[in-house]
Amino acid sequence: MSYQSGIRTTILSALSDICGTDQIESNPNLDLFANNLLDSFGLVELMLTIHEQLNIDIAPTEVDREMWSTPERIIQYLEGKMK
Repeated sequence: MSYQSGIRTTILSALSDICGTDQIESNPNLDLFANNLLDSFGLVELMLTIHEQLNIDIAPTEVDREMWSTPERIIQYLEGKMK
């Protein structure tokens, strides 16, 4: 498995667990905030998961609500951070 597919798999799985829905994997462009699936506590949980499972540190100041509004945007952000 490539590192990028590992990021995708980890994020989709983590968000499905945090948000409590399988919609995440079938619709990676789902707006998490607009659909009330992700809040600030969930975002902190996601940041911890990213650190623990992907060994990527995310500072709270890096998280822009618009940039992190969909699973796809989060994945793209993390993939860009690794380049």
